[in-house]
Amino acid sequence: MKIIFLDFDGVMDTAYYDHVLSKLRLPGNDTFGTVFDPNCVQNLKEIIDKTGADIVVSSSWKHFMTYKDFLDMWEFRGLPGFVTDVTPTPDIRRNRGDEIDAWLDECNVECQYVIIDDLDATNFNDHQLPRLLVVNPFNGLDESTAERAIQILNQ
Repeated sequence: MKIIFLDFDGVMDTAYYDHVLSKLRLPGNDTFGTVFDPNCVQNLKEIIDKTGADIVVSSSWKHFMTYKDFLDMWEFRGLPGFVTDVTPTPDIRRNRGDEIDAWLDECNVECQYVIIDDLDATNFNDHQLPRLLVVNPFNGLDESTAERAIQILNQ
């Protein structure tokens, strides 16, 4: 199984695209929240097309959206791939890496995975760092990051 642990803010929702929408006086939100940068969506599609990976949402959006909300958003926005699950929210605040580890432990299936986030490495566990791709929140998921994600997932 191949999994993309995907953050949204700074990865799919970029400062660049927010600026473009503002400049054009277009809405930056829809029914589900902040709209995603189409370049990031295209790069996510490239990863999925070349790896067959599914998505597990690791974004903080999970604190105010249900799994069904994510499925509905994916369909409404015509986003690529399939959202398989959401990382668990711990009772005690831990780092995002712990949430990913908890999901992997619960999954009980061998996973080839990549983490795409704009949080720095201190938010993840040491053993995850070779699979962590930290993006610049201005541009988010760019072509270079997509290429690296494809390499990691297809190892």
